This record gives sequence, structure tokens and C-alpha cells, in this order.
Amino acid sequence: MGLLEKQLCLVSLVLFVTLFSATINVTSASVKEANALITWKATLQSTNHSLLTSWILPPHDNISTSASPCSWFGVTCNFDGSVNRLNLTNSSLNGMLDNFTFSSFPNLAYIDLSMNNLFGVIPSLIGSLSKLIYLDLSINQFSGNIPPQIGLLTNLDTLHMVENQLNGPIPQEIC
Repeated sequence: MGLLEKQLCLVSLVLFVTLFSATINVTSASVKEANALITWKATLQSTNHSLLTSWILPPHDNISTSASPCSWFGVTCNFDGSVNRLNLTNSSLNGMLDNFTFSSFPNLAYIDLSMNNLFGVIPSLIGSLSKLIYLDLSINQFSGNIPPQIGLLTNLDTLHMVENQLNGPIPQEIC
């Protein structure tokens, strides 16, 4: 084998290992995000989850290879297979955000949960969504104060919270 052939073989091997490693990382991220969405779905009180019927995990023996939420209703993923958009506007959701694991979604940039029946307080952990650009929680039944941790969302361009039961001042951290 000549020098050029050895170099091409080495480059091919490095490329294969890099792509294989990236696939493993994307899969584990997708599994974590899928599990977080399934866990939250299980806490929703609505008896009609017909819009979320696509939110299912494969049998346990296939979970590591096919647990991607990227084809689920209302879920969009980036090129790497990580959830970056959650659009569940007017989806008959009835429940709270208490069991939504915000930290499981490091690439989430867009959330639209408007026109549902979500209630309770807006969790302070929402401030962990460092890439969030758009947040619409309007036309729900959220109550309590707006958490000041929303001020940690330094990329946030759009914030909609109208038609809820929120009270108290707008936190200065948002300004």
C-alpha cells in the first residue's frame, strides 16, 4: 500500500469515527428529550390527547436507536436532531408546567403553548433555556407572579403572556 493510499485510509477512518460519535451523541440527546416530553405528557390531565398520539417511545429494546421526538406532533428539531421548537398552540393541553424538565432541552429556541388550559405557576426553571428566542404562554390559566428568572433569557426577543391569571409587578429583570 502506497503512502497516498495509507493517508486516504486514515482520513476515512477518522471521518467514520467522527460521524459515528456524533450519531451516538445525537441519539442520547434525542432519547433524553423524548423521555422528558413523554414524562410531561403523562402529567397532562386532558382525557383527549389525540394531538399527542405521535408522542410514543419505541419498545425498550429499540429505545437507543429510534427514540427521536423529531417527527412528533408540534416538535421540530435542528440539523443535529435536538429539539429546537415546540409549537403546541391550541392543542387542548390541560395541566401544569411543573413536570416539564426545561434543562433537558439545551437547544430549545421557540415555545408556543398558547390557547390551551395550562395552569399553575410558571416555573422559575424556565430561565435555564439559554437559547430561547420566542415564548408564547398567552391565553391559558397561569397564575402567580412572572418569575424573575425569565430575565436570564438573554436571547428572548418575543414574550407573550396575555390572558392569564398572572398578578404582581413585571420583574425588573425582564426589562
